Amino acid sequence: MLSLDEVKLFLRIDNDDEDRYINVLILLSMEMSQNYMRRELPEPMPISIKQACLIVISHFYEKRDGEPMPDVVYRLLDTYREEAF
Repeated sequence: MLSLDEVKLFLRIDNDDEDRYINVLILLSMEMSQNYMRRELPEPMPISIKQACLIVISHFYEKRDGEPMPDVVYRLLDTYREEAF
């Protein structure tokens, strides 16, 4: 799992003003990754999955208008995607 501090470092945030929102984005990124991969997140989390989650978080943090998710997220997760649940 990603930590709040790790995500804030990635986003270059040095205050606590949006910690609650960032925590929601962490959960959202994990849920989206699991749904796309059709499986639970492995532990320890591989770097490619971690990077995909960070990109999802960054996307929703910076673009709050509903823009499509960058394709790179799916490319990073494809290796771990199951055929079915």
